Amino acid sequence: MSEINSEKQKKLIFYQNIALTGYFSLFLVLMLNILWLIPSVLFPTALVLLVIVSPLLFPMRGLLNHKTYTYQWASFLSLAYFAHGISEISAHPDIWYAGLLETLAAVIMYLGCVLYARVFKQEIKARKKAQDQTE
Repeated sequence: MSEINSEKQKKLIFYQNIALTGYFSLFLVLMLNILWLIPSVLFPTALVLLVIVSPLLFPMRGLLNHKTYTYQWASFLSLAYFAHGISEISAHPDIWYAGLLETLAAVIMYLGCVLYARVFKQEIKARKKAQDQTE
C-alpha cells in the first residue's frame, strides 16, 4: 500500500506543479497583456487590472497549500480566462498571440487542477475501501 501512496503522491506533486505553472503563467500573461500588449484606451489601467487579474488572487493560498477544494473551483475559474483568451484572439487579430498565450495558460491550469483533484479523490476512495476491508 505504501507504494501506491508514494505513486499517488508523485502524481499529486506533478499535477500540482502543472496547475501552478498554468496559474502563474496566466497571471503573468494577463499582466503583460494589460500593461504592455493590449492596453485599454477606454478604461484606466488600474481598473482593468482590478477587474481582470484580481479574481486570480483568490485561489492562490489554497493552491499553494494543497487544498483540494480550491483546485476544484479554480478549474472553473480558469474556464473564464479560457473564454477571455479566445475573445482576445478574435478582438485583436494583429496580436493574436497574446490571446493564444492566455488561452494556453488557462488550459494548463485547468488540466493541472482537474487532474490533481481526480488523483486526490481516487486516493481517498482507495483509503476508504482499504479501511472498510480491514473492519
